[in-house]
Amino acid sequence: MVVVDDSLEASRNLNNWLWMTFTRSDPANDIYGVGAFTAKKHWGCVGPVVIDARLKPHMPPPLEEDAAVTRRVDALFARGGPLHGIEK
Repeated sequence: MVVVDDSLEASRNLNNWLWMTFTRSDPANDIYGVGAFTAKKHWGCVGPVVIDARLKPHMPPPLEEDAAVTRRVDALFARGGPLHGIEK
């Protein structure tokens, strides 16, 4: 189970879920498990794993896409643009 601030955004697609889960959690502090144990220096648990992937106070705010910048970049790759034919 992953605990996030915005479940709709996290579940929109796999990339969002991966990004939120692994950039907003610290394995040493934010992973919990039912029946957690350490065996031969390896952490494990016998039940479900819970990852706290909420934004923490020390984290910078999420980046927001700027529509004007996106349009300018897309124009570079459009037919007739200087980067047309190059894979993004």
